[in-house]
Amino acid sequence: MKRVRFIRDDIQKFLSSFDLRLSVKIFSLLEILDEVGKYLDSSKLKKVHKYIYELRVVGKIQVRIFCAFREDKIFILHAFVKKTQKIPKKELGIAIHRLEHLQ
Repeated sequence: MKRVRFIRDDIQKFLSSFDLRLSVKIFSLLEILDEVGKYLDSSKLKKVHKYIYELRVVGKIQVRIFCAFREDKIFILHAFVKKTQKIPKKELGIAIHRLEHLQ
């Protein structure tokens, strides 16, 4: 991945901690995101805040990855296991806080 940057090591460790099948799915989707950016299918990538997008990994476990696009880079801000229909405010708040520190 050339453009994808994890702003914290623990995010990458978290995404690698799932079983092999889900980890492969996650990192394959990140590779596709790296290639096509914001033009990824809307069922996989959705804008959820002014500058923050939600990357959706669907499977037995629902993983959500918050990212932001800056210049030619894609910053992975936060990731979590989604357990409810709505995006938890706490999780989005973490991504917003991290984005503010990027600027």
